[in-house]
Amino acid sequence: PRSGGSDYSSFTCAGAPAFGLWSESWDYGTYTWHTNLDTLDKVAFDNVRHNAVLIAMLTYMASEDPDFVDRDRRAVLPTDRRTGEPMEWPACRPPDRSWEGYGIGR
Repeated sequence: PRSGGSDYSSFTCAGAPAFGLWSESWDYGTYTWHTNLDTLDKVAFDNVRHNAVLIAMLTYMASEDPDFVDRDRRAVLPTDRRTGEPMEWPACRPPDRSWEGYGIGR
């Protein structure tokens, strides 16, 4: 369970199976992510290719499996390595559908 704006968080809240795939860290999340340093030359194409193949395999295997993936959230979550406390699921909230401030008319 992540609490940020991950793409898969909304699927988890809706009860759909969701997966978070990550690339190698190399301080990307603490130094580069969402800054002016976050440029195309930081893309680790081997990791992108690996994740694309992995998600294609997961999708194919799920489509061929006669059983549905369990939609229940895990009751017991792992320990957060940073805090030492048990992790919690993020609170599900309705999406912000406001276009105000974006200069986009509806």
